[in-house]
Amino acid sequence: MHRSGVGFVAMASALAWSGPLLTGCGGSSTGSGTPSASSGSGGAVVASGGSTGTASGTGGATTFGSGGAPSVPASTGGSPSGTGGAPAASSGGAGPGGGTGGASGKPGAAGGSTSASSGGSPPPAGGGATGTLPSGTDPGTDGDGDFTIMPPYAGTVQVTNVPHSTKYQFQFDNSTSKVYPATGTRPITIYIPKQYVDGTSAPFIIITDGNAPATGSPEIVTAAENHYEDTDPTTKIPPLVFVFVPPGSNRSGEYDTVSDAFSRFITGEILPLVSSNADIKAAYPGFKLTTDPNGRAAYGCSSGSPAAMGLGWFSTFNRIVSYSGTFVALQMTADHPLGAWEYPAMILAQMPPKPLRIFLEVGQMDNGYMTDAAMHRNWVVGNQNMAAALKMMGYHYRFLYAMGAGHCDGSVKSKTYSQTLNWVWRGYVPAP
Repeated sequence: MHRSGVGFVAMASALAWSGPLLTGCGGSSTGSGTPSASSGSGGAVVASGGSTGTASGTGGATTFGSGGAPSVPASTGGSPSGTGGAPAASSGGAGPGGGTGGASGKPGAAGGSTSASSGGSPPPAGGGATGTLPSGTDPGTDGDGDFTIMPPYAGTVQVTNVPHSTKYQFQFDNSTSKVYPATGTRPITIYIPKQYVDGTSAPFIIITDGNAPATGSPEIVTAAENHYEDTDPTTKIPPLVFVFVPPGSNRSGEYDTVSDAFSRFITGEILPLVSSNADIKAAYPGFKLTTDPNGRAAYGCSSGSPAAMGLGWFSTFNRIVSYSGTFVALQMTADHPLGAWEYPAMILAQMPPKPLRIFLEVGQMDNGYMTDAAMHRNWVVGNQNMAAALKMMGYHYRFLYAMGAGHCDGSVKSKTYSQTLNWVWRGYVPAP
């Protein structure tokens, strides 16, 4: 895995913006201070001082052409190469980024180079933070930023010598819903870890598309059933309760619509039933889910990602995981005529930034990757826009660009999900 630079042009008005953040023609980003927008033809976006392996030359990998779509690696420079070890920053060190490991800090922060380089020193710990986290200390910026990963992606979530979680399930009667009334039922599946102490407030993660989790999301179920021991306090994943929630018959309507409806459904209708479930209460009379936003997470893949993002944006979930997020225009409304494509503009317009910690992944050959960005249906550009907006506003974010991968690529998830959970839960301290 290596860090890949991203250049973009700031908009005069975020609210008026409807196109991609990433512009230019794929050259190198060089110079002092803030990285410049890419220019030139075909090369990789690199800063002076060498790259960690981003391809360069004609047709190099991860070059952002007009409209922000990446080119396919080809011809000279199509394989990772380069020397210098760490992604170097421009001389002078000011601008977006900061912290060990190429973290993303607030734009213009003193010393905020992508990594230490000639004249550039990392900012103090926490340079990329949006403020003191509600439940503890700032986790710092290690692991934040933009990364390109390369195949092969063979691998599974690694768990050894750990206790298994207990599975519970009940049927939600759709006719009782005030948010999404319908016929039939949907199964709600809960995994409670053996480490849970009855009477304490449990941190938890909502898993969208929670249908038949054992077959639909094997890498996530592996994580739900097993919690590996991690003694590093900066990366420790707490014993999480996993709540799998499937969509109703109108999946896209529930997931892709930008509104507070899905968050009201989860917080007002699903979570109370989880907390009061008779089978869970029989085993844990004092069972309760935390109300601390920093102990609440949401996961989504494809359309499940804007649903997860909505839980962070419209409700009290501070940790978001998105694979191949459908941040494109699928569900257009009067309030949001470009649907989830508008999230980057919403992020740019939000002051102060929300206390969110967001993981994003997209495959090189994800849905619509050959589609003109002006159509607002290119998943690659949509996710690049998300990452660039989060970077500009100083959020804790981590963006993986998976070379050779497709939409919701299971091998990519299996290879990265354990590390993703580590990063997403960095800095978590249970609320007193």
